[in-house]
This record gives sequence, C-alpha cells and structure tokens, in this order.
Amino acid sequence: MRIAIVTPEFMPNWGGIGTYVEQLAENLPDECDVHIITLGRKIHGNPALESDGIPSRIKLHTLGQAGDFFLYNSQFQVALLREFRHLDSKYHFDILHANHAQMPDLFLRLLGHTVPTVTTVHTTIGSQRWGTAGSGLPINRLERSEKMTYLLLPVLATAERSYFHRNGATIFVSEFIKEFYQRTYGPPSPQATINNGVNIERFRPRPKEECLEHFPDLANMDNMVLFSGRLIALKGLNTLIEAFARHCGRTDCTLVLAGPGKVEPWKRMLDNLGVPSSRYHFLGPVPYPKMPFLYPLARTFVLPSFSESFPMTILEAMACGTPVIASEVGGVPEMVRNGLEGELFRPGDALDLSNRLERLRDEKKTILMSRRARERVEDRFTARQMAIRTAEFYCRVMEERN
Repeated sequence: MRIAIVTPEFMPNWGGIGTYVEQLAENLPDECDVHIITLGRKIHGNPALESDGIPSRIKLHTLGQAGDFFLYNSQFQVALLREFRHLDSKYHFDILHANHAQMPDLFLRLLGHTVPTVTTVHTTIGSQRWGTAGSGLPINRLERSEKMTYLLLPVLATAERSYFHRNGATIFVSEFIKEFYQRTYGPPSPQATINNGVNIERFRPRPKEECLEHFPDLANMDNMVLFSGRLIALKGLNTLIEAFARHCGRTDCTLVLAGPGKVEPWKRMLDNLGVPSSRYHFLGPVPYPKMPFLYPLARTFVLPSFSESFPMTILEAMACGTPVIASEVGGVPEMVRNGLEGELFRPGDALDLSNRLERLRDEKKTILMSRRARERVEDRFTARQMAIRTAEFYCRVMEERN
C-alpha cells in the first residue's frame, strides 16, 4: 500500500501537524510504502537537512522551501498541483493523506484527481478564528498569521467549504473537532476518530542531569513553569502571563517559553505587570529532537489556549511525567481528566490558572499526577496505536473504493 502524505510542514517541524506527520510516518506498519511530499525549510537563511533522523524506508519529496508562516500553505498548494500527477504516475499511490486546516491539496480537489483521499481534521478555520477572538486582544497586537486570518476570513471560509464539499474519508483527532465539523458540514463517510499519539520511548521521564546537558542555561531554574508552542494570541499567552505575574509574587519560580514568534509584545506585557526579567526566559524555537529533554526540567507544563483539538504538547509533557495545567477547551478534557492526570482551568481566567499553579506546589500531588499521566499516555495515546489505527482506516477506504 503506497501512501502519499502531503504536508507543507514536516521536518524540521515547527507545529503540531508537522509533529503528527512525523509520528505517523515513522510508526506506520512496514507494509506501508510511505512517501512524504512537503516543503523544505530554511534555518538562519540556509536550507535545513530535512532527511536527518528520518527512517530510510520513508521517501521524501521536497517541492521548494517554506518561507512565510501564513503564505507557505498557498505556496505548497500550487507546487503540489504542479508536481503531484508526475509523482503519482511514477509511484502509483493508493492513498493521498492530507491535513486540515492547511488544505494542501485544495487545487487538486478543485480540478479533480483519482487517488482516494484521507483527510485528518485537526482544526477548522472557524475554530481557529474563535480561539483568536477569545484572547480579547485587538487586531494590531496579533501575530501576522492571525491578522491575515481575520482579514481573509471570507476567502478562507469559502475555500474551506469547497474543500470539505469535495472531501472523502475523514479522520478526526478528537470527538470535539468531529462534532464541531459535523455541525457545519454534516457527517462524512467513511470517518473515524483517531487520537494523536506520541513516541513514548522518546518522550519519557529523564534525570535532570541528562536534560541539562541539552539546556545548560536552565540549570538554576528549579521551579520552572513551561509553555511550548507558537507565540500567538490563540495560545492564551496573555492569560498565562497575567497568572504568572500573580503566582511569582508568592513563590520563587521562572516562566520559560519555547516556540517561534515575536517575543517583544509578550516581554512588554511581563514588564508592565512587574515581572522581573530574571523570572522569565524566551528560548525561541527549540529543535524537536531536544524537546524530550525540556519537559522533564519543568515543574509544570501550561497550555492556556482558547482553542485546541488534541494538542501534541500536552501528550509529550504527560509522557515525560511533567504535571500539566491546561485550559478546559476543545479536546483537552478527552486527554486530561481534571485532578487525575492534570489540572484544567477556565479559559481566559488568569486567577483560576494562578490558583492551579499554586495547587501544584504540593509535591505528593504532583508525583501522583505524573505517574497517572504517563500511564494514560502508555495506555491510550502512543504513536504506534495511532499509526496502526490509521493504517486500518486506509485499508477500509480502499475496500470501500473497490
């Protein structure tokens, strides 16, 4: 079975979909002949080595270099339209697997192609817009991609309707996003809910000394509150910063933020709230192979988003045994049971988040949560489980097609 996974975002991955594709491709059964069709990426102006760390059985096809975070989707849509028929005539793909909300195969769908399609729905334009609006930040304080989503919303919504009206088989990463989709577009057929999964051998509890070899600058940060993700309004950074400003007045702790995006607006917010510069640290984008060594250094991992479907970062933190505090949105309650594997708080409620941070100063409580979180990932959310269920869904799609 030859699988073409089309994605503008792969390795070095800088977001959840890139991580999803990597985990899926690495763990699909050996009988799957996996092809990744993607864009390359430049780091510090130089092309990144996309093939580093990729199993040799995965065939990589790079259609140019990624640039702007917003426009790279359109760039890839055009490149895929131009090149896919040539690749298909050479390899004879059985399944084309795409991810939404990127719509990488939009033009292929509009013009028609014969390869059966599977689409994993991680989010929708509507849920993204809803999450950004939930931050309450004015448009001039939003990151460029969020501003563009606002400005181009009618165009993007129209493109999404056209994309889904031509949809085939669909995978939803959570029950939340399935219900959100079906309220607008109705139930697709065939469909399946397959939760995201992580590599539990890679993401696991580790000794502090081993982790500090990768992050020596964090050596003196014993009570680290960690955020990982794009530095955008949808992720609830304003809530996190306000909550941390309350919390750090009561205890000795440091806020560490890892991820791409503009740092200056969030630094200003921290400074305006009186948080000393010694109490926060922006790591910038962290290479994905280093992430398994970052989570175990944190006392708490916080994801305060206004909208999420089934975030990989929460699974990664749980697998590393790092206590999680997350906003009770989207598919997060399907991952974390409040008070068992972590703490859930009301989205946008900085006081509630601050109280949860205080609650997780109880060492006995955090040790118990850490063990439960690791066990829950091992039981339900491994990359291998996700990949096996996806391969089974591919077979179902091909059987129904025939």
